[in-house]
Amino acid sequence: MISSTGSAATAEEENLPTRTFSPPAAVVMGTLVVGTVFLVVLEFLVIISFIGQRLWNHPLLLHDLVFTLPLLIWVVIAAAVTVTCLRVMTSWLRIDAQGVELRSLFRRTVTARWDQVGSVIAVRSLSRDASPAETPDEIETAYDGVYVMDQDGKRLFAVSSRFFGLRAQQMALRRAHEAGVAIEHIDAITAADLLREAPQALTFVDRHPNLLMLALLLFYVGHNVLTFAIWGL
Repeated sequence: MISSTGSAATAEEENLPTRTFSPPAAVVMGTLVVGTVFLVVLEFLVIISFIGQRLWNHPLLLHDLVFTLPLLIWVVIAAAVTVTCLRVMTSWLRIDAQGVELRSLFRRTVTARWDQVGSVIAVRSLSRDASPAETPDEIETAYDGVYVMDQDGKRLFAVSSRFFGLRAQQMALRRAHEAGVAIEHIDAITAADLLREAPQALTFVDRHPNLLMLALLLFYVGHNVLTFAIWGL
């Protein structure tokens, strides 16, 4: 015999908002556009040089390492861009009363029960400048990041509004609260202050996005210069 209390709990569970979240269409399209830019637009000189000179017929191709180097680098870039795009587009996040699970292709699956989660840090506005950004007035504004930490203060993963949306963040906070997990709400904070408070909350890319973009730009410039030096136009 099923008790009325158990039935009510089951009905309430079934009426909860969606528990599985994936990147919205805008993120998927944006990922494809960015991948095309990195793979085609920034490699335009390499592609034009290879096709224009019909280098697939060149006797040194695949036989001389230096001559083949621009093509090898492009293949590596193509593989890296493809893996990154698939990793983003196939991501899905499950949040329920038992715990959280993050999966995608080319990513180590992250699974944690709520009793394994030490704390959750919800940052509404994260600034990488010397002073925190202005806090949004609208209470429903998405968080910059909801960081799920383990018992040792190590980041398990972050629920990003850009990849999973506000509803995923709200569900994570709701489930964490119901499980008795400590939740720290921060309206506005700088990256440096957050690192002092939770040293492992942010990854290197989170801390230095501009430095990463500069490194990528220099890499692409170097690849094009190398291609011009070896293959010409």
